[in-house]
Amino acid sequence: MSESPDQFLAWQAQSGICGECGFNWDQRVIEGLVEQCGRDVAAFEDALESVDPHQAVAPGLWSANSYIWHSVDVLRFGAERFWTLSLDPQWGVPSWDEGVVAASRSYDRLSPIVAVVALGDAFATWRTAALGAPRDVTTAHPDAGTVDTFDLVQRNTHEIKHHLFDVLRSAQIT
Repeated sequence: MSESPDQFLAWQAQSGICGECGFNWDQRVIEGLVEQCGRDVAAFEDALESVDPHQAVAPGLWSANSYIWHSVDVLRFGAERFWTLSLDPQWGVPSWDEGVVAASRSYDRLSPIVAVVALGDAFATWRTAALGAPRDVTTAHPDAGTVDTFDLVQRNTHEIKHHLFDVLRSAQIT
């Protein structure tokens, strides 16, 4: 499944609180959002200890292991988008097909223990790229029109929080 406009809009900035994960869309400080993302990344390890990492979190959804590996990719691709803002903003940032990436990486065949390490590493790189990206530059996105550093930090932070919620949701089912 590709990042269609409808799917992209699911992560589009809104106002208020996300009805599922509790993310506050009204936060406006990049550094605070980066700190929140770091806390949520750190919480994945404990969350994985309370679930069967290979069981679907709910019918029709991914497993906890798939969500953490997807979160690794969210942050890796996020860092690349910040580098684009910093180094080559006229190039723009593409959408990516999360279903194709998940299938090609075979998320459920990857180690959940390694996922925790990879997520921490991806966050460290993402954090450095996010905090170093220019705040006054925009770049093109095929679904959002233009995005800047704040937009990308906000969307990535929400996605990480939401996928932590997805993993914790599986703990309530088992």
